[in-house]
Amino acid sequence: MGLGRRVAVLAVGVLVSGTLSVATTTADAGAPTRKAATASSDDGAVLAAPAADATAREVRRYWTVERMAEAIPLDLLGPGGVVDTASDPATETTAAKTAGRVRVPRTTGKLFFSDAGGNYVCSAATIRTRRRDQVITAGHCVHTGPDVGLLAQPHFYRNFLFVPRYRHGRAPLGRWAGRNAWVFKGWAENGATRFDQAIIAFKRRDGRKLVNHVGGNEVVWGKRAKQRGVRIWGWPAQAPYDGETARRCDGRTTRSDAYADRGGDAVMHRCNLTGGASGGPWFLPKDRTRNTGRIFAVTSRRDLVRPNLIAHPITRDIRRMIRTANGR
Repeated sequence: MGLGRRVAVLAVGVLVSGTLSVATTTADAGAPTRKAATASSDDGAVLAAPAADATAREVRRYWTVERMAEAIPLDLLGPGGVVDTASDPATETTAAKTAGRVRVPRTTGKLFFSDAGGNYVCSAATIRTRRRDQVITAGHCVHTGPDVGLLAQPHFYRNFLFVPRYRHGRAPLGRWAGRNAWVFKGWAENGATRFDQAIIAFKRRDGRKLVNHVGGNEVVWGKRAKQRGVRIWGWPAQAPYDGETARRCDGRTTRSDAYADRGGDAVMHRCNLTGGASGGPWFLPKDRTRNTGRIFAVTSRRDLVRPNLIAHPITRDIRRMIRTANGR
């Protein structure tokens, strides 16, 4: 079930407020799914994208207002069903508004990228690392993974542009052009969703580094899937939303073994986030401030028929990726 073959026709995302429901779900038996991932002892190995050959100015020029508005969110298909649910009234709920309630963190933003097939969007959040120029997002927002269909080859995306606190085409904290990116071999070569995380580094802007300008979040690993007080941010683009403003889910997560190759996923129920919110951060309540927090997962997938949002808690392998991305 090739992600590349489906991205142009899949609907984009809706992010809604989380509730305290704790019931787990299973995939619809008739749901289309990706082929099962093959476990490998080397899934935690890190692959680097080719260094960006475009200058920061060229990347910013590429992302015109028109291209940004027309970019398509990526939906990851996977076990448990990750397809459009917008046409199913039973799964639609009301998203929590951010304006006037909770200010969108400076460290979260909309991520733009492209390949020969088109222009795409996801979400991302800055992280505190030695280089102070990086974000974390979903692996499928950086690399196609292995299932790209008969007429394409697996590849990294390019022309990464991060816009912190994006709103209605405006970039109040600047537009940051990508320098390099890293994914896990487990995602890129085996399609293992537990490794659906990536890091992107960005070039300086006006002499400043991204994290020095907007702040950075802490990445934590090895956390339980079951958590209370989780907050998720993303930029959904499915009607009634248009991807122009951030939305959030607040609630608790449960553990499910129904959705992924090796189980252990975190699920937030009644959070119908799809499309452009992929890669958005999952914050724990402890040490969370207005702009920063502790990220234990990033948005990966969604349920076929129920408004459940799915991510795998970040594993200790992220340490290897951070070291690689920071030249250690």
